[in-house]
Amino acid sequence: MAVAETQVLFQELTVLFALATVSHFLFRRFHQPTIIAEIAIGIVLGPSVLGNPALGSYRYVFNQTVIATLAVLGAIFLLFLIGLESDFRAIYTPRNVAVACGGVVLPLLVGYATAIYLVPATSSGTNGSPFTVALFVGATLTATSVAITAAVLLEFDLLKDRVARTILGAAVVDDVLGLIVLSVAVGTTTGRVSAADLAILLAEAIGFLVIGLAIGVYLFRRIVVRIQVEGKKLGLRHGGFLIALAITFLFASTAESIGLSAIVGAFLAGTLFANKPLQDDFSEGARTLGAVFTPIFFVSLGIQVDFPAVAAHVGLIPFAIVLSVVAVVTKVVGCFIPARLAKMTLHEALAVGWGMTPRGEVGLIVAVTALSAGVIGDALYSIIVLVLILVSILPTPLFKRALRAVAAERPEGLVTSSSVPASPPRQG
Repeated sequence: MAVAETQVLFQELTVLFALATVSHFLFRRFHQPTIIAEIAIGIVLGPSVLGNPALGSYRYVFNQTVIATLAVLGAIFLLFLIGLESDFRAIYTPRNVAVACGGVVLPLLVGYATAIYLVPATSSGTNGSPFTVALFVGATLTATSVAITAAVLLEFDLLKDRVARTILGAAVVDDVLGLIVLSVAVGTTTGRVSAADLAILLAEAIGFLVIGLAIGVYLFRRIVVRIQVEGKKLGLRHGGFLIALAITFLFASTAESIGLSAIVGAFLAGTLFANKPLQDDFSEGARTLGAVFTPIFFVSLGIQVDFPAVAAHVGLIPFAIVLSVVAVVTKVVGCFIPARLAKMTLHEALAVGWGMTPRGEVGLIVAVTALSAGVIGDALYSIIVLVLILVSILPTPLFKRALRAVAAERPEGLVTSSSVPASPPRQG
């Protein structure tokens, strides 16, 4: 790397890390998740504000190659960490799976229909068609982020309640389902859109998860455990973790080679080590890498938001309004019905529905994947990111109201806690 390129890298990392840290403190004071702060910083640094061409020589332009490379690493480490913190035995219960399926299928179908009827053809990317655009739009609405939800549950001291267990478990399940939908959507960009091709794509996605998990559990995990144990005897604390990262990139590469998304492989690799003692040993390293690279990923999403492009496509405004309503209603209804069928009370089912409404990491990853693949244009991408942010913040008061009703049903009554942790867990 040339000296000039190295200096640019150092300068951009200085700006990104400094602004991300300042924004974290600012947004945390208002009890908002740090990903919103990171996206906001990206929007300010991108073409919407400081990178606007109208500023001429005063505009600030990032090196897209550097940002894109670091952002990919951020997405990989993020999904590895989410997988690492996923306990299959506690997550994949019949109730959680039912709630997750309802929260995936309804938003996917209604989001798809909304995009088919309301997205102008001019908003598609160079490789987009009405079908692929609508499929990606629907896919962005499937996955849940529990960063805000977890903070509220802590505030009400209900993290051990069955409402919290249902929300947190179902959120992980619908992240997995959302990644499968993403894999299918990515495959459609190559022109594989017939019923038979879609069936093959879905079979590839599920087959990769099943076969990869089997090989990982019976081969790779044993290798990593052995290396970790032997390494500790020699004073090498991170030997197993480094091999786990090598397996993560292997899975990511394999996923992409068969037409899936690399983050599917990263998530799968993380789940291989989601049991003690590996989880305890690897969490520190995974969180450190995530703290370094994941903020850059979310900042990069904001940098790609182009509000001037939205202003030039006023036909997208009605779509944005309708999509915001669809994103909230379909998630609440889609999760409420299975929760009620699983014998949860009315207030519990409503709390589950509102708690599953916020979108986050996986939805944003779907959006940026669609943009990178040329399926959607800058204006439509900007609208989708804005909608995902809005539906993550606006329903919070209704979620709190539902939790008050749930807490009032409990024998101990409503419990509030002033000790909300400074950093609720990241989750897709």
